[in-house]
Amino acid sequence: MAKRIAVYPRYSIQATRCRIGYQRYGDRYPYKTLFVAGLPKSGTTWLKKMIASYPGFDEVHIPDVAAYEMAMGRSHDYDMPADIFERFRDMLVITKMHVHGSLHNTALLKAAGVPYVIIYRDLRDVAVSHVFYVRNTPWHPEHSLYRGKTVQEGLEIVAAHTLPSFMNWIRLWRQNRDPELSMELRYEDLLAAPMVAFTRVARHFKLDSSPETIQRIVDTFSFKKMSHGRERGQENQQSFVRKGVSGDWVNHFDARLTRVYARYLDNFLEEVGYAATRA
Repeated sequence: MAKRIAVYPRYSIQATRCRIGYQRYGDRYPYKTLFVAGLPKSGTTWLKKMIASYPGFDEVHIPDVAAYEMAMGRSHDYDMPADIFERFRDMLVITKMHVHGSLHNTALLKAAGVPYVIIYRDLRDVAVSHVFYVRNTPWHPEHSLYRGKTVQEGLEIVAAHTLPSFMNWIRLWRQNRDPELSMELRYEDLLAAPMVAFTRVARHFKLDSSPETIQRIVDTFSFKKMSHGRERGQENQQSFVRKGVSGDWVNHFDARLTRVYARYLDNFLEEVGYAATRA
């Protein structure tokens, strides 16, 4: 209930900041609204924070999405309201959502001329992160499904309940995205070469992409700083910034899970450029 109520004053505060940012810095940027479509547990918040560090920009979460997520237990199949980008008039906005790449959503982005980045991750690692996150988040709508379960038991739940919709999420965005307004980004590429990957993002959004600016942003939002001193690979299971690595799924899949995920994912993984599980 507290979360339901809090989204409205939060939105009001965020919108005010974005209006102030527009007044001070609006002439600096060709695009006033920047959009990130992120698969859950795929580095979306990390990317959003880096983009929001440009002067004047601030993040906005519209209450409509929060209400849908709390009612349905998910937001990765949400269709945005038709007036969403009109609400951002005279603001400098970075908004990240887990919404899917439906024809409705991609048409809204195209009509408004809003550039966007689509970020996703190896679904085996998404599954592992999802289990840890939901188990540790009592207010998550799926928490009761995962509470008290081992990681392996949780991964079986993800396979049965979540993998097909996550596969569809990636396919829809790749199929329906506008090639001029959008770019695809894999979490693994951002992780392996943040300077190179974030330079691509900055250029796509027509932001300052000088090496000095990119280095400063990458350093400011390094895993070590965001995790308050941990190195990548040092795990804190209670933290939103849990481990900061790719390929962690191999540490959690037993032989049975490997067969289960191979059956679901192998063709799909190769389709989007990842190595198959191969049971």
